[in-house]
Amino acid sequence: MTRVLSSRTPLSAKHGEGIEAASSPQPVVFTTQVKKRPRGSYPLPCPLPGIDHFSFVNMVVLLPTLVTLSVLVCTALARRHSSPLLSERGADIKGTLFLDHDSPIAGLFGRTFLQENIPFIDIPDQLIQDVYYYRWTSLQRNLRYVTAGTGYMCTEFVHPVGYAKAFGTIDAAAGHQIDEARWLRDTNYAGDYIQLYTRGPADPLQYTQWILDAASRHAMVTGDDEFFSAQLDDMIRLWHQWDPFFDSDAGLYYYQPVWDAQELSLPGFIADPDGKDWDLRLNGPDTFRPSHNAYMVANARAIARAASLVHGDETTSEFTKLADDLESAMYDRLWDPDKEFFMDIIRPGNPNLTRLTGREQVGLFPYRFGIGLNETYAQPALDSLFDPMGFFAEFGPTTLEIRDPWFTAEKPEDYCCWWNGMSWPYSTGHTLKSLAEIYRSGVTNATAEQYHQYLQIYARTLQKNGEPYVAESHYPFDDAWSADSYNHSEHYDHSTFNDDVITGLLGIIAQPADTILISPIIPSDWEYFGIENLPYHGHLVTVLYDKDGARYNMGSGLHIFINSEKVYSGKGRSAMTKIPSPVLSGEAPINIAANPDGAGHYPTIEATFTYWADYSYKAIDGVVYYDHVPDNRWTNYESPNQNDTLTVRFARPRTISSVTLALYVDIERDGSIHLPGKIEIYGSSGLITTVEDTENLLPNDKNKISFDEVETEFVAVNLYRRSTEAYVGVCELEIWTPPVSGPTYFAVDAYLSGTNTRVLFDQSSSTATANGAVVGGLESDSNVAFSGIKSDGRPHQLALSYANLGDDVVGIDVEVNQVKKTTLNLSPSRGEYVLVTATVSLAVGKNFINLRGGSEDIRLEMIEIT
Repeated sequence: MTRVLSSRTPLSAKHGEGIEAASSPQPVVFTTQVKKRPRGSYPLPCPLPGIDHFSFVNMVVLLPTLVTLSVLVCTALARRHSSPLLSERGADIKGTLFLDHDSPIAGLFGRTFLQENIPFIDIPDQLIQDVYYYRWTSLQRNLRYVTAGTGYMCTEFVHPVGYAKAFGTIDAAAGHQIDEARWLRDTNYAGDYIQLYTRGPADPLQYTQWILDAASRHAMVTGDDEFFSAQLDDMIRLWHQWDPFFDSDAGLYYYQPVWDAQELSLPGFIADPDGKDWDLRLNGPDTFRPSHNAYMVANARAIARAASLVHGDETTSEFTKLADDLESAMYDRLWDPDKEFFMDIIRPGNPNLTRLTGREQVGLFPYRFGIGLNETYAQPALDSLFDPMGFFAEFGPTTLEIRDPWFTAEKPEDYCCWWNGMSWPYSTGHTLKSLAEIYRSGVTNATAEQYHQYLQIYARTLQKNGEPYVAESHYPFDDAWSADSYNHSEHYDHSTFNDDVITGLLGIIAQPADTILISPIIPSDWEYFGIENLPYHGHLVTVLYDKDGARYNMGSGLHIFINSEKVYSGKGRSAMTKIPSPVLSGEAPINIAANPDGAGHYPTIEATFTYWADYSYKAIDGVVYYDHVPDNRWTNYESPNQNDTLTVRFARPRTISSVTLALYVDIERDGSIHLPGKIEIYGSSGLITTVEDTENLLPNDKNKISFDEVETEFVAVNLYRRSTEAYVGVCELEIWTPPVSGPTYFAVDAYLSGTNTRVLFDQSSSTATANGAVVGGLESDSNVAFSGIKSDGRPHQLALSYANLGDDVVGIDVEVNQVKKTTLNLSPSRGEYVLVTATVSLAVGKNFINLRGGSEDIRLEMIEIT
């Protein structure tokens, strides 16, 4: 039966330009600002986890004002090649509008996110440009909001895999993901993700990685040196987790190739040439690799830079020496003067450290980190990239040289992942960055045309059925993906592309100071290029090159704008210019509806009807994308009801003022899911608001419905069908509130893990929350994980409110940023809630606090940090 929600508050709201329409007693505001997709246009898949930062939510606009505004906007669009636009869609900072911001993304879903976050480009290579815009959507699909306080992360697969770690994290490509996400205007996407590794529960030892190096480059883009340097102690801790895998005699790090993200690679075939030991061949033996050791060099230099920002001279010197010594060992051990290449060395049974004789693509990775940038090392690397018996292929580069006897252009078995010949975007991203560094070093005969050629090959590889696409691996000579599993590999987030366009092709080189370097690698016959409203140090930077001045009407040569003000004009293609002091973003709101754990955990979700192939939980899983496959939605397809309700329940009453719905619509994809005909929103006290006029809701995009503040234990969204043949769908239901500022943090708001750890309702004894919500069911494996706890870096008093119903003292371990700090002894309290305190030191910025252990007799109410 349909849950009938009868009382209504009539409301009619004009949508699409951020209008607030008055209602009685409460208003609803649609704050998304992207135009509705024209009927008949073909939608490419595109997700969208983003926040409406640039809405006009506090403006009450009358119709004549709207008409005037629309005319002005249309006039600005018509003149986009002649003058800057002094208002970038309601943002606090000003950008330009020389380029077309609508046509390049017209066929994509989730356009609000794109309009508000990405730099737009204009280049004479349509193939690369189309892939550029698509790759922002593939990143969108893999951005996941985890929990309030933790924020965002990047997934590798849109559907989490069994071997993923905390919240679905896989660290193998985290450096690539941070490199891409650092160019989004909302800095929280990458910043939250970095802290998930430096301070949170993500595992930085699952695979080899260069996360600290990527964090350093992220800080150069944001200009937030304080955020970066505040991670110093955590970065050092992460560095030393690799100590067990350092061979002091060799001076190098080792790991199995499978955990260097490359199973079935050359070391495994050399160790098992007869195919008698599948596990050995698959995983490979412990191996000293150029990739892993280059990552460690880069991570050490990132730590040294972070230390230098806080005048930690001793730490700076220590990690500079560690990096230099490791780089020297790479030259001494891994460089083969005969092969003229960085080579693998198998560790077991190899006391003389004899190198392998096959040249692998990992030998090209060190150059991107500044290693080997002189003619002796760089020229042979460059030559190998264009050698048809080396790594060069129509859909290359290959992961193993084509001349190698272990090279294969076809998969000999159905197993997904072969790294002895396939073309992997993961490796291509590394290789393009190395090629850019080799070109800019000036020590070889590399040309801009060669860089463009490889970027074009990459863009041509990133296709399927004539449209931009990325999966896991590609055949080197056939126009087909070699690892592309249904409802699994689509839009695989394991590589870069846009960072290579921005930093390589267009030459936006982030600097450690308040400057920006423009050093493009563009073919000599290109007469123009542009990148617009690139976020840099909290400002919007536009770079235009126009050979004859006809395209942008700003004169010939290179022009640089910062926040719509022209700061540079010159006849060349390169320049360095000063940037104003960084403008740092404030605290981001939190999504209290996100649930990373699934059914049975708070917040919970239920639906009055769900189509058998869909799942209501996917409406609060923190992931937003609008594809048919891979799937991520709730729908009421085939429901007998005229209206169905999605209800989100919180562990305790929450104060809210908006609900954001990412609406799934496939009516123009030959489906039956349409925009709802009406929306009602209910809370604990009854009807909150109604949306009667839904014609201007955005399909396959986010729609924010705002209203006066209300306290409620649940949010029920009642969606009406437009007709008997149309149904409704939601990809994500988000509820954004201001961040918790402390000093009180409720245990039921924490992330709970453990066999029986759960929310209980102790209304007879607990008064911390209105409904008596506490955490119980504690055992030795329990963890009550608080996140987003801000500090200025000083010692704090932590007070834990608990009840102990038993007769024994129970110990609870306190961890700060994954490091044990103390143990709290919880004495018997006869069921009353009492306090136990300890002094703990927190790091500057946001902290994670874990309370581990306990017993069934313990109830936890909250912690206070003072």
